[in-house]
Amino acid sequence: MDLFTIEEEKKTLTIIHHLISEKVEILVNIKGSDKQFTTKLIKVLKDNRHGYLIIEKIYPEVGNSLIQSSPDVVFSFALSGSTGVFHTKYRGINTQYPEFGLIVDFPATIQIEDKRGEGRIENDLTKFLSAEFTLEGDSTVYQFKAVNLSSHGIGLIVDKKNLDVLDKINVGDTIKDLKLFLTVATLTIDGTVMHKTPMNRNKLKGTYILGIKSDFIVDLKELENELKKVR
Repeated sequence: MDLFTIEEEKKTLTIIHHLISEKVEILVNIKGSDKQFTTKLIKVLKDNRHGYLIIEKIYPEVGNSLIQSSPDVVFSFALSGSTGVFHTKYRGINTQYPEFGLIVDFPATIQIEDKRGEGRIENDLTKFLSAEFTLEGDSTVYQFKAVNLSSHGIGLIVDKKNLDVLDKINVGDTIKDLKLFLTVATLTIDGTVMHKTPMNRNKLKGTYILGIKSDFIVDLKELENELKKVR
């Protein structure tokens, strides 16, 4: 079985955010126990020196006691037809509202195991279906199909019924809370308007491409390219 180790913090953080937004079930392996435990990730906590994860209480309940006496644990999860694995350590209980749960270390690395032999990973992390946002002071919910994903960002098709949005935003403006609907998750990001390009051919004639740049999209695309190397 081939293993691919992700060491870059930005790419690791991208996977963690995916697990949180999609509420992916995490399998918990506690040393000294042959029981299968589960949890879900809730939130990332970062300071200048350390990173932590808040997780839901472990199920079955006995796992919450076992992890305190055997704090070094292994988390595993499904990721686009493969299995991701990382080692972490129990640090305590989080009692701050609203994220009640346990605190564990942010992983230094994540390993990806390809479970499908010869098949290349058919990654769904960056398969955008659509996007939507509202503008400050405007209650209109704008919805667009998403195209042209690249390392620089994503293009949104502004059709004729939504052309008014082009008069409300300018190149360089920041769009807050832009929702991206993927095949595996819904992500909310901030993006910068890079261009408004008219389309004059085929079925897109009369529409515009709204170019959006976001560091998160760039990280996601880089991660997809790395995962495609796994066989």
